[in-house]
Amino acid sequence: MASRKARLVLTSLAVVLGTMFVAAAMILTSTMANSVSGLISDAYSGVDAVVTRESSDGGFEDDTFQPETDGIPHDLIDTVESVDGVDRVAGEVSGQVNAIDPDGKLVGAFQPTIGLNWEANADDDEYIELREGHGPTADDEIAVSAKFITDSGYELGDTVTIYSYTADRADYTIVGVYGLTGDRDSLAGETQVGFTTAAAQRLLTGGEDVYLTLYAYGDVDTDAIAAAVGDDYKVQTGQEASDEAAEGLAVLADVMGYIFLGFGLVAVFVSVFLIINTFTIIVAQRQRELALLRAIGAGRGQVVRSVLTEAVVIGTVAAAIGFGLGILLGWGLSQIVGSSLFDDMPVQLQIPPTTLWALAVGIGVTVLSALIPALKAARVPPVAAMRDAANPPKPLRGITIAGALVAAAGGTLLGLGLTDNLGDGSLTGILVGVGIAFVGVTMLTPILARPIVAGLGVLMSWTFPGRLGKINAGRNPRRTAITASALMIGVALITGIATIVASFKSTMSEVLDLNLNSDLIVSGSQTGANVPSFSPETLAELKELPEVDRVGDVYVDFMGPQVDGSDVALAASEDLETSLEVFGGTVAEGSVTGLQDDSLVINDSVAEDRDLALGDTVEVTFGDGSTMTGRVDAILDDYALTDGWWTSPEQIEHFTLPKPMQAYLDVADDADVAAVQDRVRDVLADEPEVNVANNAEFVDEQSSQLDFLLLSVQILLALAIIIAIIGVVNTLVLSVLERTRELGLLRAVGMTRGQARRMITVESVLICVFGAVLGIGVGVGLGWAVQQALESEGLSSFALPWGLMAIYLIAAVIVGLLAAIAPAARAAKLNVLGAIAYE
Repeated sequence: MASRKARLVLTSLAVVLGTMFVAAAMILTSTMANSVSGLISDAYSGVDAVVTRESSDGGFEDDTFQPETDGIPHDLIDTVESVDGVDRVAGEVSGQVNAIDPDGKLVGAFQPTIGLNWEANADDDEYIELREGHGPTADDEIAVSAKFITDSGYELGDTVTIYSYTADRADYTIVGVYGLTGDRDSLAGETQVGFTTAAAQRLLTGGEDVYLTLYAYGDVDTDAIAAAVGDDYKVQTGQEASDEAAEGLAVLADVMGYIFLGFGLVAVFVSVFLIINTFTIIVAQRQRELALLRAIGAGRGQVVRSVLTEAVVIGTVAAAIGFGLGILLGWGLSQIVGSSLFDDMPVQLQIPPTTLWALAVGIGVTVLSALIPALKAARVPPVAAMRDAANPPKPLRGITIAGALVAAAGGTLLGLGLTDNLGDGSLTGILVGVGIAFVGVTMLTPILARPIVAGLGVLMSWTFPGRLGKINAGRNPRRTAITASALMIGVALITGIATIVASFKSTMSEVLDLNLNSDLIVSGSQTGANVPSFSPETLAELKELPEVDRVGDVYVDFMGPQVDGSDVALAASEDLETSLEVFGGTVAEGSVTGLQDDSLVINDSVAEDRDLALGDTVEVTFGDGSTMTGRVDAILDDYALTDGWWTSPEQIEHFTLPKPMQAYLDVADDADVAAVQDRVRDVLADEPEVNVANNAEFVDEQSSQLDFLLLSVQILLALAIIIAIIGVVNTLVLSVLERTRELGLLRAVGMTRGQARRMITVESVLICVFGAVLGIGVGVGLGWAVQQALESEGLSSFALPWGLMAIYLIAAVIVGLLAAIAPAARAAKLNVLGAIAYE
């Protein structure tokens, strides 16, 4: 090790990076979970008991607000105050509201705006810190959080328009600005607005004199309070309420940690290829040295132990360095997440004992990767010390047969899953089959290396150095395959996800092109608990535009409706017949003309699943709790724009949100669509939740989160790509050392330094492009399998990300050029006479 420091550094670097990412993932998960728990505990600091409805979900997540089941009556405050030890009780009303900023947009588009009644929190000095002005004393006054001021651009004294699900728009004057304990501007990135209790109840409970939570203070006994309020209510200590509230946010931290852990394990897996390749080359280069040791009496066990000892030392040192860097990375990532997602949340570094697994992984991977080369070293015969022993590549028959069998097994399992022959386990079978097939393809890379490299080399072998570079890249298929496989893994994962994203976009475009007869779509993006919508009056204005021939509108209620006891998403349209013409929907049976109050229209698949026919009746429960006996008056051919249930427009008033959520505009043939789009924007000027887009823009808007996911994956997988690049550099450097005499002879017969550089560069580029081509092929197969598995869920179209695949190939060429710089320079600087005499 000491005599080959550069090789030691290159080998160690892969272990350092893999260990670092695994440790960082574990630290991030633990740190965020602990910090989030501390963050939420602040919300209940000083609270001795918390009373909520036993069955309540907060009123707006899964069902519409029902005062008798979700609310806590005012009289219960007196009941709790009468319990011994209770000094005072505060009733809180809180939930999401919509506030419009000076530009006509929603405040906090990506974080909710929480409305609460000021009186419930104003006396709690451990939570609320008033910074300017005073609390609201009239129903048209509000106090806002400091983050609300930052995000909205409003100032003290300004007027803000606010509305909610249960209340229309009203104007409020900002009379106070407050912060939260710990000198924070928000609790978890949200903006807050404090109202009088009456105003908060109008916005969040429909004006009912009820609360959502009661806070009790004093020397309280939660059991006594529970006995006093009865079984309909849940009573917790402040700490218990904190722990329960923290669980939801802790899930986010866990998910992020698992994502980073997954990419860390990918990095470790990629490192395996680098380490195996390095030790294999090391053993091959030291063959005469090892043979000499065997000739003077070293046993096979001693040779194995010497190689493994080297691996243990490298693994231990590299893993320790990676562990230390992982702590720093985990801390840095926690700071970034806490700052970006939770508004500068205080982060307390946590290093759980499980983080030591990162050390074990780093050391274990290094030792296991060196085991096969160590066993090979032990088999070096002593006679090899007496002659220049040739090291012809091992036959590929064994690994090819094994790889074919593994790939066939994975393909079989994948096929069974895609054809639903595995029943409920089909999706699991598909995913496992893809994984097994991936391993099989990796085992087959040596047999693929020579023909693919030869084919790719045609483009670069028009010069003498190019031809030699092509030959060198294919002369040892195993080495080339292992080196390229590290790059293949990263490219395959990125390509697979990019293929799924492209298929999603293609499916959406196909649905719109095949079904829609509209040119413009009015809709909004779901960024919080509230579903984006606009007013019926705005819809009427859109229908009156002279350049618009037809408008299809959609009202949807998916927070509470049930049919025969099963949850459904219930849709409605002011004119379903016209809307179906715009949507491209067709009536298979019955008629949608002249629908009655109790009429239902369903999709063909719903009729089949529920065994329903024309004239059949079902019991429908609406979002507001009202019921009706609905009759199936029409059945539609299936299409992907709704969940399959339509009711008559007369029932819209019973929806949780009786507002249209989307409108599809069919523009007149002689009208300019872009000009009409501008007109529609003017109509929507007072509708901050929605905007207008053409079909292509609509697809881009709906898939923007997937694009962000793809970008995130590309960034995270950059670590695996970096390790793969190190592998290429390491392989080429060691290969140059291995071929020192050969390079010396080439220089002696006339090869110039420039030709030597170009030869190594061609070899490097071919290895990288080979890995990229394999990765793209495997990634496309992975994406296709997932698309097929999700076809029944609506992902009907398969598409390839041609642009990204081209970028990956170009990137592979650039990576090959960069990876060749050091090895090519070393080859060019060889002393000719010294190289010829090198042993």
